[in-house]
Amino acid sequence: MEENTVSSVFDELAQEQPLFEYATTGQRFVNFLMDLIVYIVFSIIVFIVLTIFFSENGSFVILGWWSVLYTMACYFTVTFLMEGILKGKSVGKFVTGTRAVRQDLSAITWKDALLRSLCRLIPIEPLSGLGGSPWHDNFTKTFVIKNRMQQL
Repeated sequence: MEENTVSSVFDELAQEQPLFEYATTGQRFVNFLMDLIVYIVFSIIVFIVLTIFFSENGSFVILGWWSVLYTMACYFTVTFLMEGILKGKSVGKFVTGTRAVRQDLSAITWKDALLRSLCRLIPIEPLSGLGGSPWHDNFTKTFVIKNRMQQL
């Protein structure tokens, strides 16, 4: 009788689903596109506000390196605040049903969000995701999973 109990326990364990599933490349690409839209809208709103408050003649122009710094600052702000406030989520991740987590499957911290966002400022960083895990995951020891996650 004990033998049947042991085999049934192993059968149950074999049928259990894993604790998590990695987000697919397609989901990660949609995350990127959706978050890019949020970044563009944010950049436009900030630009309009700067024009209203800091322009003498009704126009505000950012030229040369200032435009690069403005772009990087807006992108960093959007990614950092979204993942920090939403504990590893972003607009794109809400759409695809995914989230960024630490290696122990806990929610990312503000420090993780900061480091992930800094890594995203590397010019060729988006291309690092084509060959597997992007740098902002590798360097911060985080990864993106599907929300269908069991409680530990």
